[in-house]
Amino acid sequence: MKNLVRWLREIGRWVRRVPINSYYWWAIAGVGISIASVGTFDWTEQSFRLAGMGLQLGGVFTVVLGILKTRADFGQPTVRSQFKAWIKVFPPLHPPAITATMNIVLPGLSGQMYGYSTSAPSTDQSVEGRVGHLEGIVKQLEDAQGRTQIAVLQAQQKAQEALDAQARQLSGQIDAVSKKIESTATGGVHVSAVGVVLLFVGTIFGGAAPELQQWLK
Repeated sequence: MKNLVRWLREIGRWVRRVPINSYYWWAIAGVGISIASVGTFDWTEQSFRLAGMGLQLGGVFTVVLGILKTRADFGQPTVRSQFKAWIKVFPPLHPPAITATMNIVLPGLSGQMYGYSTSAPSTDQSVEGRVGHLEGIVKQLEDAQGRTQIAVLQAQQKAQEALDAQARQLSGQIDAVSKKIESTATGGVHVSAVGVVLLFVGTIFGGAAPELQQWLK
C-alpha cells in the first residue's frame, strides 16, 4: 500500500513537470470548463454553439492581449496613448494666434597658442661654462622626456578605462536586448498561442455542433 501511495505521488510530480508553458494551462482549463458546461446541458447543439462562441471571444481577447504585451515589451506606444494623442490634435474652430521670437547670440572667438624659447650660452663664456650649460639642457630634456612618458602612460590608462566602460555598457545593452527578446518569446507569443487554441476549439464547437451532439448522444 505504501508503495502504491508513493507511486501515485511520483506520478503527480511527473505530471506537474510536463514541458508546457503555464499559459497553456489556462487554455486547457478553459476548454475543460467549456466541455463540462456543455455536458451539464445534455450535449445540446445550442450549448455547443454558446460554448464555442465563448471560446472564440476568449481566443480573440488573448490574441489581442499577446500583441499588446509584445508591443509594450519593445517600448511601442499603447493604443490608448495613441488615441489620446490623436484627440489632442483635434483642429479647433478658432485657432490661437501664433507668435514667434528669435534671439541671436554671437559667442566671442577664443584660441590657444603654444610656444617655447631657448637660450644659448654667451659668447664670452668659458669651456667649462658651456659644458655646464649643455649639461643643464640635457637634464631639462631628460625631465621633459620623463614627464612626457608619464603623460602618455596616463593617457593610455584613461583610454583603456574608457574602452572598458564602453565595452561593459555595450555588454549590458546586449544582455538587456536578449532578455527582452526572451521575455517576448515566452510572454506575448505564448499568450497569442493560447488564443489560437481557444479559437480552434471554439470554431469546432460552433461549426460542428450538430455532429458533436449526435456523436456524444
